[in-house]
Amino acid sequence: MTGMAFHFQPRTISECAQKLTPRGFNVIDKDIDDGLYEFEAIKNNQKWEVKMNQRCKVLLERIDD
Repeated sequence: MTGMAFHFQPRTISECAQKLTPRGFNVIDKDIDDGLYEFEAIKNNQKWEVKMNQRCKVLLERIDD
């Protein structure tokens, strides 16, 4: 087995925001904090907070009280 280095190409915050649309989210605000992408979004008439890493993997998804 040969050693292969895996380099991930970070996605832009806009690319990650687009991944939320098919899941029913309407992104209303986006920010970058400590290297994480943070989004405020509306889904089913509720405000949500979503955090992603730079690979667009969802790390946190919760209703924002």
